[in-house]
Amino acid sequence: MRPYRGALIGCGYASWFQLTAWSRIEGVEIVAVSSRNRERAEQRAAEFNVPAVYTDYRKMLDAESLDFVDIATPPIVHLEMITEAAHRGLHVLCQKPIADTLAELREMIQICDRAGVMFMVNENCRFQPWFRKMKALIDEGAIGRPYYANFTSRWRASLPVANFGARPWFAEMPRFVNYELGVHYLDTLRYLFGEADSLYAQMRRVSPHIAGEDLAMLMLRIGEVTAVVDMSWASIPAWEAEQSVSWGEYRIEGTEGTLHLRKDGLLRLITDEDEERYPFPSNSEVLGYQGAQQHFIDCLRSGVEPETSGRETLKTMELVFGAYDSAAHDRIYYIGRDLERLQ
Repeated sequence: MRPYRGALIGCGYASWFQLTAWSRIEGVEIVAVSSRNRERAEQRAAEFNVPAVYTDYRKMLDAESLDFVDIATPPIVHLEMITEAAHRGLHVLCQKPIADTLAELREMIQICDRAGVMFMVNENCRFQPWFRKMKALIDEGAIGRPYYANFTSRWRASLPVANFGARPWFAEMPRFVNYELGVHYLDTLRYLFGEADSLYAQMRRVSPHIAGEDLAMLMLRIGEVTAVVDMSWASIPAWEAEQSVSWGEYRIEGTEGTLHLRKDGLLRLITDEDEERYPFPSNSEVLGYQGAQQHFIDCLRSGVEPETSGRETLKTMELVFGAYDSAAHDRIYYIGRDLERLQ
């Protein structure tokens, strides 16, 4: 079986994770990379032994013999790049957050459907190994009936000055922590518990150095589960720096046990009688990318729709945009019923 040939568009922050993941997946060759910044593209190509470098992604798509494209750019250019790839018959894997509006995402889905190509969003949080383990434990009844979940994340980035490293555009984003991080957690909650019924959100901008919100708290009703997502990119974290394996601390409580992921990557299954521990390695973020990208290739081979296809991601993005509606108007957003508010 010949390997799938892919090309990467965008050589910024996420590209290292994605190229590292591709290097570990059998039956895949990344044969070209593209970035408007040639120096950055050449650096990534040298680092991962990619043979071809381009500064114009359209020329790359025309010149190379490809099966798929991996898009690792900011959302503002996703529609354009997905359109160019689909029109050339290329399958699409694209970074999150996928689109600025639900209408834009629907257009991406229609374009890929008409072209007969697969479209998956690289929503890699649900593929982080501790979340896969949590899902398995929940499904086998290890904590009984789950009724509460709490995802808490802290990153000192917007204060005392805005310092986002390789992603300086973060400071200009009108939607910020919920759009960038909340989308991960909302997708993962859907993976763990199914579809939400309603949500309520509060958000604010703490730092004067950014455009969007750096503090957000969401509460969701997902069947019998009450879920809280608590995010700040302004706060000084309470955990030790050397504990930073996961993006935060996560807790799921059930009638017969509690799952607790510590910041150092240790997952605890706590029951009335006992405690089991499952340690996860420091490279688990890379493993999340690897899991998502392996899933993309598996779906190409099998023809099965990906877990995070464009259609599935519509459900996640309704939660993201519904949270902004809730926070702006101080009201509950009911999933599906209030969809017209987001049009």
